[in-house]
Amino acid sequence: MAERDQKFRWAPGQGDLLQRLRLYSGLVLFTFALTHFLNHILGVYSVGLMEEVQDWREAVWHSLPGTVLLAGAALTHATLAVMKTARRRTLRLPPWEAIQLLLGLSIPYYLVKHVAATRGIYEVFGVDVTYTQELSILWPGSVAAQSVLLLIVWTHGCIGIHFWLRIRPWYSRAFPYLLSLAVAIPALAMWGWIDAARRLWLLGQNTGYLTQEQFDWVNRTTDIGHAILIVVVATIAGALIAYRLQRSMVKGIQITYPGDLVIRTPPGPTLLEISRMSGIPHASVCGGRARCSTCRTKILKGLDHLEPPDANEVAVLERIGAESDVRLACQIRPSEDMTVRPLLPARSSGRAAARAADAYYWGVEQTVAVMFIDIRGFTTLSEQRLSYDIVYVLNRYFDVMTRAIDGAGGYVDKFIGDGIMAIFGMSSGAKTGARQALEAAVRIDAALAALNEELAASLDAPLAIGIGIHAGPAILGRIGAVGAEHISAHITALGDTVNTASRLESMSKDYGARLVVSEAVLIHAGFDSADIDHTDISVRGRRKSLKASVFVDLSALAHHLQEKGNLSERN
Repeated sequence: MAERDQKFRWAPGQGDLLQRLRLYSGLVLFTFALTHFLNHILGVYSVGLMEEVQDWREAVWHSLPGTVLLAGAALTHATLAVMKTARRRTLRLPPWEAIQLLLGLSIPYYLVKHVAATRGIYEVFGVDVTYTQELSILWPGSVAAQSVLLLIVWTHGCIGIHFWLRIRPWYSRAFPYLLSLAVAIPALAMWGWIDAARRLWLLGQNTGYLTQEQFDWVNRTTDIGHAILIVVVATIAGALIAYRLQRSMVKGIQITYPGDLVIRTPPGPTLLEISRMSGIPHASVCGGRARCSTCRTKILKGLDHLEPPDANEVAVLERIGAESDVRLACQIRPSEDMTVRPLLPARSSGRAAARAADAYYWGVEQTVAVMFIDIRGFTTLSEQRLSYDIVYVLNRYFDVMTRAIDGAGGYVDKFIGDGIMAIFGMSSGAKTGARQALEAAVRIDAALAALNEELAASLDAPLAIGIGIHAGPAILGRIGAVGAEHISAHITALGDTVNTASRLESMSKDYGARLVVSEAVLIHAGFDSADIDHTDISVRGRRKSLKASVFVDLSALAHHLQEKGNLSERN
């Protein structure tokens, strides 16, 4: 259930209706561009192959459903982008937003002539433009313009996809591969179409396809398109100028930030825009789309004058368990005096910009298996030994335990006195993580037996440990001195799953057991309910009892894992 809920929350259409429409329409346009660029790449082989694949593309995009989908997506995406830009009250934007905005405004300027000379000619004059004809027109006079158009379209789309996906837990692992594709596809596409056009020209096979009437129509359509674009840009610029004039003439409202910093502004912009206009650092990862909570702000005064949060903001605030006086700065538009305190610090250094791409820096929720290990009777042991001897024993213990955890595919989160916390499934998913945690328990049992043999001469009694494992959703994030030079904070897990795993480890002592593992771990690992006995355990801090399995020794668990093929032969 937790995994299914998590997938739902990260569904592609997260956001309000306009955000989803802008996203979906953008994905349609990006898909069209991607298929076009992949077709360009075939020019490295032959123009004939380009023509064959083009027939398949046209069967989709020139059909009635394809035409309606593509035209609707283009109109929707452009309209919503213009509306969003016109509503801005400042052009002080993060670099990535500014670049995406400029590229988006540049696309129509370069694209209108290309569309008019291809799809426009097809729709108005019934001329089905072939690759040979199109390449003949482009080479050599329009090589630069066409290459610039290709790069602008591709970069604009890639920026949008990157900032849509970067808060997904899997994205950091896939980023190097996706970046390689993002660089390779446009490079190969330009190589393909330019090489094909050059070959046609060298072989004397290039031929135009426009009559004078059609040529004049393309030029007129291009001029009209450029004029419309100029009007749109001028309108947006005029709106910004008018807002600035209004701001200078109207007394406006007063926003008080920490440190008694007072900003006067007319009502209208969001709190995030007010911060940016005034040069006040304000964290925002998703670009003001209410897809993250990094701009969350505590409203110390003026909360009653704000509009209630919409469904999208409510979902984000509920997800982080925010108090009633916390709102998203990107969603509220102050209309009265307010006193605010941003809850997350904003940093503008290059190091911080690099961290912004790290999803774990901001926190990621995913289903993992968490393990706690603790030495039984360590206090008594430490009182009977010299401090240096205890340090030696602990270091040997931590070394062999870490090797066992690493060998099973786990991640050592931290050492807590004589205890260890480990996370499984961060990169492999909950199913594999649960299996890895169980295998780690078996490995730890074997490693402890070997360690006790090694230390038999220096210990009065063998070391005994207790292990607790639980699986469920947890917040994974880099917690610690992430702002200090040369310090990279480790990833840690937070939440009820962690607390429950710790409680299970403590309860292993009450049961005189080596391991207490929750039913959730066994289910994720693929065990049938009949495979292993369960018992209802009352866990401190939980209102309902928890089904768990208690193992006095781990031979039965090792046997089950071997039967299912989950236990490595190296164990």
